Amino acid sequence: MSGKVFQGSSTSAQQAAAETYLAQVAQHPVIRAARATAVDLLSVTPGSRVLDVGCGLGEMSRAFAAMAGPDGSVTAVDLNPAMVAAAGDRHLASPGDAVVKYEIADVTSLGYSDEFDVVWCERVLQHVHDPEAAVGSLARAAAPGGQVCLLDVDWGALVVDLGDPALTARVLDAFQLKVRQPTVARTLRRRLVQAGLVGAEVRAVHAVSTSLEDVASVIPILDRRQADLVAEGDRAAWFDSLASADTRGQFLMAMPVFVAAATKPRQA
Repeated sequence: MSGKVFQGSSTSAQQAAAETYLAQVAQHPVIRAARATAVDLLSVTPGSRVLDVGCGLGEMSRAFAAMAGPDGSVTAVDLNPAMVAAAGDRHLASPGDAVVKYEIADVTSLGYSDEFDVVWCERVLQHVHDPEAAVGSLARAAAPGGQVCLLDVDWGALVVDLGDPALTARVLDAFQLKVRQPTVARTLRRRLVQAGLVGAEVRAVHAVSTSLEDVASVIPILDRRQADLVAEGDRAAWFDSLASADTRGQFLMAMPVFVAAATKPRQA
C-alpha cells in the first residue's frame, strides 16, 4: 500500500488499491470495535457540528450525519482529492441526515477555528510529518466545550509469532521504517493534553487473530500481494513461514488500536 495515497497524491492504480484496502478495513471487527469505542466517548447528538478529518471513503462521515440529523452538519475532509471524490460518490443521504460537505484539507493546517462540537481523526496521524501541528490544528477546529477524538494503530506493538524471532524482528522493524509515525497511537492522549484539552480519556482495542486470512487483507506486511514491503532477502522465508504457521494452526497476530478523546475548555 503506497503511502502517497494517504499523503495527498496517487496514481489511479494506487487509488484503486487504497479504496479496496479502506473498504476491507472498515468492515474488520477490530476497526468496527474501535470506532464503536470512540463513539461511546463522544456526544454526537441531533444538531451537532462534526468534522471528520482524513475521511477516507466517508463511512464515519455518513454515520455522523445520521447521528447529527437534519439540524446538524458534517464536514468531511481529506488531503487526497481523489479520496474526497470517492467519499462523495459513496454518499447516499436519507431525509433525516445532516448535510455532509466534502472538502480537501491538510490536517496540519485545517483553517477552522472554534467551529465544531466533535472533531474526529482516525488513522491519519501515522501518515503525517508533524503530529504536534496536526493535533494543534484539530484542537483549534473544536468549539469551546467541543470534543476531539483520535484513533490510530500502534504498528510498533505489532506482534507476529512464527517461531523465528530473528526473521520476525527484521521484517517488522523494517516495516516500521516505512510508516512515518509507527508508534504515534500510544502518544494520542499526551498530545491532546499538550494541545490544551482537558478530561482526556484513552481506550485500547486489542486485535488478536489466529487466522492469516483474517488479517492479511488489512495488515499489509502479512499480505503476500504486497511482498515488496519485505526485503528481498527475507521475502520468501517470511511469507512461507506465515503460510506454514497458519496451516499448522500456530499463527498468531496481535496489535492494539488506541482511542483518545478530550474536550476543549470553555472560554471564561
